[in-house]
Formats: sequence, structure tokens, C-alpha cells
Amino acid sequence: MTPPAEGPLSARVRHRHTALLIALAGGVLLLLLLAVWGLSTVGAGKREEDVVWQHVQQTGLLRVGMDASYPPFEYVNEQNEIVGFDVDFAHEIGRRLGVEIEFVNIAYDGLYDALLVGQVDVLISALAAAPEFEGKALFSVPYFNAGDYLVVPLGSPVHSMEDLSGRTLAVEYGSGGDVEARRWERRLADLTVVRQLDSSAAIMAVVNGQADAALVDGITARLSVGQHPDLALADNVTETLFAVGLPPESFALKERMDAIVGEMLRDGTIEALIERWFGPQREN
Repeated sequence: MTPPAEGPLSARVRHRHTALLIALAGGVLLLLLLAVWGLSTVGAGKREEDVVWQHVQQTGLLRVGMDASYPPFEYVNEQNEIVGFDVDFAHEIGRRLGVEIEFVNIAYDGLYDALLVGQVDVLISALAAAPEFEGKALFSVPYFNAGDYLVVPLGSPVHSMEDLSGRTLAVEYGSGGDVEARRWERRLADLTVVRQLDSSAAIMAVVNGQADAALVDGITARLSVGQHPDLALADNVTETLFAVGLPPESFALKERMDAIVGEMLRDGTIEALIERWFGPQREN
């Protein structure tokens, strides 16, 4: 606080005025300390009173919301079963938590509402941990990067965007890869960008030798490498991180989820799931 400009006050008045300011400052400081203590106590209480985690423990059941229409992450097979990468991922989380998993198939637009009203306990549905969802959910440690990757012929001298000088890059017109390619067109004067109608066509340009590399989203990139033994992943150029969505106040459940996802990343479980659902992965 900026003190008021000093006027023609007597020494006694100035003294009392200064004393009053000191007292007020002391009172404000005390109130701030009490407020901080109160907030920390409330925060601790929230962590201890995570009703979602308590319910999961009491019932031995984790209800997982997902939109089962996005293969290979989650989809309904011919036997009317929900299967996919996220399904296996959720089952492994349940095994490590010591609870059963129940899947609730919800249209994408209704996922966060279902989480907020308690219809489900968590969301596992290829969800990007984006700032616009702040207040609607907490997000776990990311488990998959769907950002843009360079896909190149196995053994190619291209390992990063810098290596594309004098070469041809295929992208899907209007995609995130196209946006990134336009940035690199300004940096590398001799880079040729070939824009295709979709990401599959961009990949086929590499397969057919019409382009030295393709810049496509991580899902297309991994599926393409899994399907074409002569292709490999090069540089990861951008990030779009998939994470588990949790209720906004479920701090205790988030701590456990973070620990489990971290373990699965370290012990090779995620890598094994990627190979199962995307095919063998090769890095250039």
C-alpha cells in the first residue's frame, strides 16, 4: 500500500498516524496468515475427503466414461464388446488399484457433464489435457502423445525438420501438420511441401517415393509404421497429450492415478499397448 502524501501534521499527529498504519499493517498481515492457513486446511480437507476415491474404495468399482467410437483407442467390435487401447489401459489401472472396471459408453459431448454429475468416476477416452477444460476436470500424467510426427522411410537421413532442407514433405491440407509445415517453409527456403487431401495420402506419398517425409498426427503415424515395415518414426514435432480425466476435487484419486500411469510408462506397459493396437513401432 502506498502511504498518503504527508501534509502539515504536528509531530504528535504524525506519530499517531504512523502507529495506526503499523497496527493496520499488522492486522492485515495476521488476517493474511490466517487466510493462508485456512486455505491450506481446506485443501488438506479436500484431499482427505475425496468422495470419489472413497466411493471407489468402498464399492471396489471404478466407472470409466468413454466414447467408444474412436478406434484403435475405443470402439465396439462385432461381438458388441468395447475394446481398444484405452480399454486395456483402463483394465490395467483397475488391476493396479485393486478394483473392477465398469465402462459407460457416452457420446463425446456428454463426457465432462457425466463426470461432473457423478455418473462416472473417471474419463479415459483419448482426451487431450487442454486448458479449455480447466474447472471441468483434473488430468493425470499424460499416457499418449498424439502430436505431429515425421514419418520417413526406414534408414532415411531425415531425423528432424532441420534435415528437410532441399527435400519434399507431405502433409494433409489444413491439418496441424500443414500449419507446422508453413512455419518451416519460411525457415527452409528450399523445402517443398506437398499438400494432400488426407493424412493417409500424405503417408502414401512417402511409401510411393513422392515425398521424403510426411508430417502427420501421432495416431496416423503409429498406425502407418505398424502397417508398413519400410516406414519409421522420426522427430516428434508437436505435442497433443492424452490423459485420464478426473473430477475437479478428486486430488487423492489423481495422486494414485499419476503414480500408476507413471509406473506404466516406466515399466513398458504403455509401449506394449501401443505395439498391440498400432503394430510394431520403429524409430529412424
